[in-house]
Order: sequence, then structure tokens, then C-alpha cells
Amino acid sequence: MGRKNYLFSQSDSGAIDNAIFYTLIESCDIVGVNPQKWLTDILGQLRNDTPPKQLRELLPYYYKKSHE
Repeated sequence: MGRKNYLFSQSDSGAIDNAIFYTLIESCDIVGVNPQKWLTDILGQLRNDTPPKQLRELLPYYYKKSHE
């Protein structure tokens, strides 16, 4: 990923959101998780009141461990 990916972010907060998203997708690639499958699964599990501990378990590294 690089600077060109942030070119059309429209704002600083948009660039930060993009950086978080790209980091999560690249983390999937690093640990060997299919990014599309991971996103589909976790987006179905997220709620406004999801506790921090459960959020941590949805990160790609912990997601892979729990689905092996």
C-alpha cells in the first residue's frame, strides 16, 4: 500500500479510516486468512455494544487461531 491509496480519502479522518482498513486486510494476508471471508464473517458479528475482549478475538490473527 502507498501514498496513492490515500489520495482520494477526502479528509484526514478518511485517510485514517483507510489506513486502518488496509492494515486489517494486509494482516489477513500475513497470517493466511482469506480477507473476503474474514470481513464477511466479522461484519455479521459486530454490534455497537461488542465488548473490547471480543473485538480483539475478531482480529485476523486470533480469528485464524479460533477457526483452525
